[in-house]
Order: sequence, then C-alpha cells, then structure tokens
Amino acid sequence: MAQDEEQDAGPDGEDGGSRSGPWWKRGEEPDYRATMANERTLLAWSRTALAFLAAAFAVVKLADVTPRGLRLALAGYLVGLAGVVTVAGYVQWRARQTRMREGRPLGRVAGPAVLMTALLVLAGFVVAVIVTAS
Repeated sequence: MAQDEEQDAGPDGEDGGSRSGPWWKRGEEPDYRATMANERTLLAWSRTALAFLAAAFAVVKLADVTPRGLRLALAGYLVGLAGVVTVAGYVQWRARQTRMREGRPLGRVAGPAVLMTALLVLAGFVVAVIVTAS
C-alpha cells in the first residue's frame, strides 16, 4: 500500500504515467465553492466560443457588402478561434481542477493573453471589412 502511495505522489505533480486511476479521483475533493468557480470559468470560455460561432455565421450571411473571400476568411478565423477557445477553456479547467485536488497552487495560464492577441487580429479583420464596405 505504501508503495502505491509513493507512486501516486509523483515528483513533479504532473501525470507522467506514474499514477494510477483517473485524474478526477486523485488527491482530495476540493472545496465545492472553488470547484463551482472553476466550472463557471469553463462555462464563460464556452459562451465566448459560441459567440464566435454566431459571429462567423453572421459574417457569412452578410450580403454583398463585402467581398466573398474576405467574408469567408473572417468566418473561418472566427470558427478557428471558437475551437481554440473551447480547447483552451477545457485545458485550463482541467489543470486547475487537478491542482486543487492535489493541494497545489493554481499557477498561471497563458489563455487570456492569447485570447487578447486573437481579438486584436479579429479587430484588424473587422477594420478590413469596414474599409472594404465603404
């Protein structure tokens, strides 16, 4: 039994295959408030992704205001961004949930910085659409 506990501890706290069982059963159950806050953050990432998908649909449906190629490029970017946001949200949620279960610090994530950069690129696309349409 002690040997199993040593294996479960892991030297760096990451799942390098040295632990047994699924990640959600490792460590101790975190405070439910922290778990719910982490879940709300995941849902916020999901809502952001849905908004990008809705915007992509709206861009494709723009009539002849902008060139078709520009509309498709912008819509494709939005769909790709929605996918990235969805994956980033899940990765962040799982990493934080695992860290809470193991009693480790939550650490920092690059997600917000990457999202802000992607939104700046999106702003450039929108400017191009406005300039082309006028």
